[in-house]
Amino acid sequence: MNRTEGVNHDHRTEDLFQRNLLQIFCSLDLHKKALTPASPNIELQPVSVKMDDSAAGPPQETPAVYLHSVDTRSNNQSQPLFPVYEREIFKIGRDIRTNSLAIDNDPDMLVSRNHCEVYVVVYEPTVNHIYVRDRKSSNGTLVNGRLIGSGSRISPGYLLQHVVQYQPSPRHDLTALQQEECKLFASKYEVTDHCLGHGAEAVVCLANDVQTGKQLVCKLVNLDKIHGKNAQNDIRRKFQEADILRQLNHPNILSYVDAISSPHTLYTFTELASGGDLMSFILRRGTVKESESIIIIRQVVRALTYLHEKGIVHRDIKPENILLAYSPRIAYHRVMLSDFGTSAVPRRSRMITNAGTAGYQAPEFETTGEAHTTAVDIWSLGVVAFTLLVSDHHDAVLNQMAEEEIRQYIMRVFSYLQKRPSVDAAKFVLSCLRLNPMRRITAQEAKGHEWLCGKTKNVELFKRLDKRVMSSWQPQNALRPMPWSLPDLVPPPRYRKLDCYSLRDEMTCPHSSTGS
Repeated sequence: MNRTEGVNHDHRTEDLFQRNLLQIFCSLDLHKKALTPASPNIELQPVSVKMDDSAAGPPQETPAVYLHSVDTRSNNQSQPLFPVYEREIFKIGRDIRTNSLAIDNDPDMLVSRNHCEVYVVVYEPTVNHIYVRDRKSSNGTLVNGRLIGSGSRISPGYLLQHVVQYQPSPRHDLTALQQEECKLFASKYEVTDHCLGHGAEAVVCLANDVQTGKQLVCKLVNLDKIHGKNAQNDIRRKFQEADILRQLNHPNILSYVDAISSPHTLYTFTELASGGDLMSFILRRGTVKESESIIIIRQVVRALTYLHEKGIVHRDIKPENILLAYSPRIAYHRVMLSDFGTSAVPRRSRMITNAGTAGYQAPEFETTGEAHTTAVDIWSLGVVAFTLLVSDHHDAVLNQMAEEEIRQYIMRVFSYLQKRPSVDAAKFVLSCLRLNPMRRITAQEAKGHEWLCGKTKNVELFKRLDKRVMSSWQPQNALRPMPWSLPDLVPPPRYRKLDCYSLRDEMTCPHSSTGS
């Protein structure tokens, strides 16, 4: 069998390489048929190798992962290490012309010409997430025995959970109470300790659908940590976020799966965006082509049109809240809006609270007492579009400029670029960044803007891309149910002990599974 072994390290821990410490992350099979002695199989297992750090020359980009290929059908165990870099996609398949690792000695033709790929998504400088994605192979790709994709449908990437790194991926230990609560729905969902992000009151962890094996995201909000005079309102907003997402059904909005609540924790399950967020995409690419920017922005516009028609304002549009559903490859992008924690419905209340992220906020956020409309999202959309077009060539805070200053600044930055954005691109950005909210373009008007759909050849390309990325999105035919409730596992105060670490031993409530 052909085994490929992966090693992961952080570029700031080069001294550890001198100790010959390279660790492997998981087992990857290239097909779902029964293995035979002649069947190629990529299997990632522990290995120790010596790195040569004596080579002279200028410093080069350090690989995020090494794949070590070992062909067990041969006595020759000296196989090369294949580096996987943060900005590249490592492709595996039979075709030697199109793959980084070509498995061409496959007499049974079980490996497809373009079989699978390994790539890295970087959210923070010290945190790498390693994904494997099937490339519509004939016989499928398995990770640790689990089929992650096969056939003609586009498959999302599969996040590898057990990557052993020198700079480990962050882990989040559930509290004793949360561990007991998770037992109540363990037949339905598994919440892992693989942390994808965290905040003051919430943590985002990788989860698994027990029945389907599909990877999900679970956002855990510790309600016991929400204190102060606004605690009740803050808790209400946490549940409102889940409730808003529950009612949305659109390919360009993060798909809600389920929600479970107890008096102490809110668990919200959504789909896993295996392509990372737009910020990681920008950092990965360095320079984003205008054509790619159009593909991304037009999908964000579709999502905003859907939201605004429902009377919902997101209020925190920024690259970190724009997710890529499948992979970092532009041809497979289904772009999704996420994080509805600051969103609101204008018809229910006047939105005069300060929300959003500085730099992407509309100017009216600074004006107290002025009700916010859907136009605040359009301003943020303009800043996101501008950021895509110019990458890191600007650092100005646009919402603190006069309108003419904004126009001059944008045109000046565009003129600095080696490949200057089109006139239509400039018109689109400026139409979003008008100081008067009433004069900004609407989401519905943006859908028909010349920049997003002006050229006939672009329209045909967009139709093909839409058909491709929509092939794996499944609309929900019915409204998702309300969050289902767990019993309070904390004993009444007079029976409660102060030692929280012995809580699981003090539980008197039977651990019966709830809900289905």
